[in-house]
Amino acid sequence: MIKRHVVKSCCRSKSYIFETDKPIMKKHINFFTKEGYIAPPNFITAGIFYIRGNGIVATSPFGARKINVKCSGNNCGIIFNKFEKILEQALLR
Repeated sequence: MIKRHVVKSCCRSKSYIFETDKPIMKKHINFFTKEGYIAPPNFITAGIFYIRGNGIVATSPFGARKINVKCSGNNCGIIFNKFEKILEQALLR
């Protein structure tokens, strides 16, 4: 189960904390890269879940259950929903 918590932000961008019941791990990166997100290797090496693309930036240390997700643009609702679906698929494996 994933819960969303709104975070105050500026400049017409939207930001949420996605709280999961399982921790985000290095192996989950593959689910996002297959969907077109970019995961720079230097962040992976440093132990940080960092993906960007498709209108969002998502960050969290590996092993955490909270992911900070920022979106810019007009379709943030759709973008957040797509991100959440991929995250759910990743956490089931």
